Amino acid sequence: MLHVRCGDDIIGKLRSAGMPGEFLVWADPLAQGPTRPGNGEAWYDLRAEFIARAYGGDAADIAASLREADAVLDRHDPEDELVLWFEHDLFDQAILVRLLARLAGHRTGRPRLSLVTLHAHPTVARFIGLGNLHAPALAELFAARAPVTEAMLAAGSAGWAALRAPTPEPAAELARAGADGLPYLPGALRRHMQELPSTANGLGRTEQLVLEAIASGAESAGAVFEAVQEREEAPWLGDVMLYAVVAALARARTPLLRVAGAWPAEAGAFRGARVELTSAGAAVLGGRVDAVALSGIDRWVGGVELRGPRAAWRWDESSLRPVRG
Repeated sequence: MLHVRCGDDIIGKLRSAGMPGEFLVWADPLAQGPTRPGNGEAWYDLRAEFIARAYGGDAADIAASLREADAVLDRHDPEDELVLWFEHDLFDQAILVRLLARLAGHRTGRPRLSLVTLHAHPTVARFIGLGNLHAPALAELFAARAPVTEAMLAAGSAGWAALRAPTPEPAAELARAGADGLPYLPGALRRHMQELPSTANGLGRTEQLVLEAIASGAESAGAVFEAVQEREEAPWLGDVMLYAVVAALARARTPLLRVAGAWPAEAGAFRGARVELTSAGAAVLGGRVDAVALSGIDRWVGGVELRGPRAAWRWDESSLRPVRG
């Protein structure tokens, strides 16, 4: 048996609960950065270059770890059960659909697949993720795990294709139509599309939350992270992922905030970095100026490339849909 999780947060607890089998951390943060079509070495290089640039680290080492995580799945005995542990948020759902799509087309025979997934638990007042739970609760979830059906594999493949598409239209359609057997995917896709620059001020949802946090009194990068976590309905950003957004806002052609620290850096040290809004940031936050008009845009939202003085796509919060820029 192989247990697959998008981090190491529950692995120690699973072991202490006497969970049988081996454990694989598969943690490429697919909810940020480019996911454009491509396979093999080009794919690993694409993701590794993004991760190294956004969060720090050596791109070659990162590519090797991504390659090895997939290799573990490829080597897994198809007669042996593979258990996927993923909750409802965007970070988890993006990885889940990627894995389901890969496993659906497994070249060496598809393993027996089961899934543990949830959005709430009676033992915690505000469920953030499986890491909230103690070993006995995780053992109960394991006992109640559900087999992955053909419909779930198809939904996962559709979800992954939507996240890789060059326009947000497939994600919008899947979010509207729903995904058979994957109840949390539509909400995750909607949250993904909110990272497009808004029609109101050109900020993605995370950028908006960052500036709101600072305007409300957050004075350090760590305080901003905590405030954003509180504001997210389904928190999905790790601290390093959030700090990359903070740094990008400070490095814009017209900076929207100032930060007293260099990034990438060690997360614990950057946590205390002082942050403050610029006058431009306050103007954008107030809806008086558009962030893309100020500085242009150069980023990927999944498979959607946004580059230049105008955004090809934006998010309209009033209609909850993407629109052409």
